[in-house]
Amino acid sequence: MLSMRIDTLPHTSWEWHNGRWCSGRSWIAPYDHPALDTWSVHDSQRTIFQVRERLPGQQAHAPGGPRPVSKRAYDQALAEATAWAGAHHLIEISPQGITLRTGARCPAPVYLAVRQAALHAHWDITQLRDSTTDQNLDPIGTARLLALTGHYSTRTAWAGIRLLTEQSTACFHDGELTVDLPEASRHDQARELAPTSRVLDGYETLLDAVLADLHYLPERTAIELSGGMDSSNVAMSLARRHGAALVSGALLQEGAAGAQQQRRREAMIRYAGFRDTLLRAADYLPMDPRHASSSPLGPHEEIYIAGHSTLLAKWHADGMLWSATGVGGDEMLSLPPEPRSPLAKSSLPPWLTDAAFEALQDQEAGVPPAPPISDSTLRAMACGAPMYLRAGLWPLYPLADVTLWRFGQWLPFSWRRNKRLARARLQRLGFPPEVAHPLLRENFQDVLHEALHRFAPQGLHRLLSEGSPLLEVGYLNADELAAAAERIEAQRMRDTDAKVVHVLRLHQALI
Repeated sequence: MLSMRIDTLPHTSWEWHNGRWCSGRSWIAPYDHPALDTWSVHDSQRTIFQVRERLPGQQAHAPGGPRPVSKRAYDQALAEATAWAGAHHLIEISPQGITLRTGARCPAPVYLAVRQAALHAHWDITQLRDSTTDQNLDPIGTARLLALTGHYSTRTAWAGIRLLTEQSTACFHDGELTVDLPEASRHDQARELAPTSRVLDGYETLLDAVLADLHYLPERTAIELSGGMDSSNVAMSLARRHGAALVSGALLQEGAAGAQQQRRREAMIRYAGFRDTLLRAADYLPMDPRHASSSPLGPHEEIYIAGHSTLLAKWHADGMLWSATGVGGDEMLSLPPEPRSPLAKSSLPPWLTDAAFEALQDQEAGVPPAPPISDSTLRAMACGAPMYLRAGLWPLYPLADVTLWRFGQWLPFSWRRNKRLARARLQRLGFPPEVAHPLLRENFQDVLHEALHRFAPQGLHRLLSEGSPLLEVGYLNADELAAAAERIEAQRMRDTDAKVVHVLRLHQALI
């Protein structure tokens, strides 16, 4: 939602200039999008800046410098800003230092780094690489990425860059940065349904209420309609609210699963009247140098970003400014997790070394205590948002709303298992059985295997011959990577060999 550079020198006055607040060498730049609102006030010693998600019916403030107010009015403004119901970042500058708070909704991340007594922040982690003198890898953050055991955490791949997680507060004083995590949120248990319970009605009503609380323009909103249960339910609720005012799009799979995906999507598009954009996933293979990004990509971003970014760019060129997703639906209907067992070395890819395994032992490092929604949903939002923001679109995550999350926790397991709730809702809308209960799994497995055979061996050979930060810190076994490259070339892949794509993605982000 914002980027900034603030030093520790006294800030006597702030002005609005060229889309940012400025004071000497310090500046704060809100992300420029109609989804957001910005405002600021100051009293004799303190200044507040807030960048926040607009709420329906709320008029945006006119851009400008901090407005002078009394001490009492300032305290009231600070209390109101902290209680803002939408996503927000709140910066306060006072004689005690600089604080940056983030709200409970986190559609866009903010990463922090310190260099030469200045605090730098950005929603795109790649923009902070040059802002930190500490280019060392964070052992735990890096090992988690390699082992695919990621957490929603303050830790990133770099020791000098931190993520400000939801409801956390960063404090910067005398060149030192500290981050205070929130208290654990209360989680609920499954409940017994009353005989008169109307579960589907409740789900539809809550989803409609969540959408009503989001600010967006229907005629400038696109829907990611892959055909999965989550995005499909979001799409159908948006269609019921706005008719054919929206557009949809997806990446199409290959083979029989792709044909099934196309039939299922066409049934929903006919129902809703969406204007659709469809791209073949096989035309945007991971690791294909023809689709390499023109700008650096962060180590936490998805491996199918080439096709996804292309779809977003097409939408933006067509005038779209918002993108609605189904992120959070899996976790909303998930069953309670099993108690976490100790991580076994045998469960990791063979190319991870003992040093990487050792770094994975601290499972709680930097992890907020029990956030209000799931760890994996918050991580998916933080990892995915930079892709949307680079494309000029603001992401909407209705299924990540805490109200729907609590509803999912209350549901008996029979309504959560195999996403019965989401499937039953599509059935009730009258779609063919294949829409709610497809026979074939629709995923990117075939696309990934094609990419591995075509591009992974040469990528691994180049990594081994030219070197990598991951080899330098001793997290990768070169012999095991070479063996994996040979197996992929000979089309004798083991199940774990597909995970080399994550090694190559992380390596590319670090060099």
